[in-house]
Amino acid sequence: MQVEARAKINLALDVVERMDNGYHSLDMIMAPISISDEIDVEKNEVDEVICEGMKLPENNTVSKMIQVLKDTYHLNSCFKVSIKKHIPAQAGLGGGSADAAAVCKAILKMEGIEETEENLYEITKQVGADVPFCIHDKWARVKGIGEKIMPIDSDWKFDVVVVKPEFGISTTNAFSKWKESRPFHPDVDLVESSIREKNMDLLYQTMANALEPIAFEIEPELNQVKMDMEDAGLVRILMSGSGSSMLGFSVDEDVISSAYEQLKEKYDFVEIVHVGG
Repeated sequence: MQVEARAKINLALDVVERMDNGYHSLDMIMAPISISDEIDVEKNEVDEVICEGMKLPENNTVSKMIQVLKDTYHLNSCFKVSIKKHIPAQAGLGGGSADAAAVCKAILKMEGIEETEENLYEITKQVGADVPFCIHDKWARVKGIGEKIMPIDSDWKFDVVVVKPEFGISTTNAFSKWKESRPFHPDVDLVESSIREKNMDLLYQTMANALEPIAFEIEPELNQVKMDMEDAGLVRILMSGSGSSMLGFSVDEDVISSAYEQLKEKYDFVEIVHVGG
C-alpha cells in the first residue's frame, strides 16, 4: 500500500511549563504542508524499515509505530516499510512523526481495523509528540505534549517559502535550554483567531515561536538565514518547531516566486509550499 506522509509547520509554539516527568507542556497552532515523504507498506516475513539513501537508527519512529500497533492490537503480521524522504531531518517539520502516522493508518487499513481518531491520538503519542497531529493532518490547536488535538474549522490555504539550512537542530537540545533562557509566551489565542478569520495581517502580528531565540543561540547562523530571507523581500520570517527550517511569508505571489529563485542560489533546500488543507 502506497501512502503519503505530509510535513507540518507551527505558526505558534508556546512552552507552557516543564512537567515533573521531564516533558514540556505546549500550546501550538499547527498546519500540514505540501512536502510529503513517499511510503510503501507491504506484508513481510519480518518487520523491516528501509529509507532510500539513509540509514535509520534502530529505534526510528516507524519501527516504534509498528511495535506499538502490534502490542495494542495483538497483530501477528510483519511489515516491510520503504520510505522515500522529501522532508528534511532536524528541520522542525515533523518528518519522522509524519512517517509514523502514515504507516499507522496504512497498517490499520491493511489489517481491517477501524479506530476513532481520538483513540489514535492516545495510542500514537507513545511514538512521538507530533504523531497525533500528523494523524489529524488538518489545522489544529495542539496542547499537552502534543496529544490534545483541538481541530480548527478552517479551509484557509496560502503559500510560504521554506528554507532549511545545512545544519539541523536537535529538539532535545532546544528544549533542554528552554528553562535557562528567558521564556516568552506567544498569544496563541490571537493566532488561532487569525486562522479562523483568514486574517493575514493579524497572523503576521501574532505568530511566534518560543523556541526561536534558543535555536538562534544554538546556531547563530540562523540570523543570516533570516536576513537573507528578508533581503529577498519576504515580509515575515518564523522558525518552525525547534528548527532549523525558516518560513517566509508574503501575500504577493510574485514576491514568493522571486524570493524562492534568490534563496535557492544559496541554500540547498528551498521550497514553496502550500499551507493548510
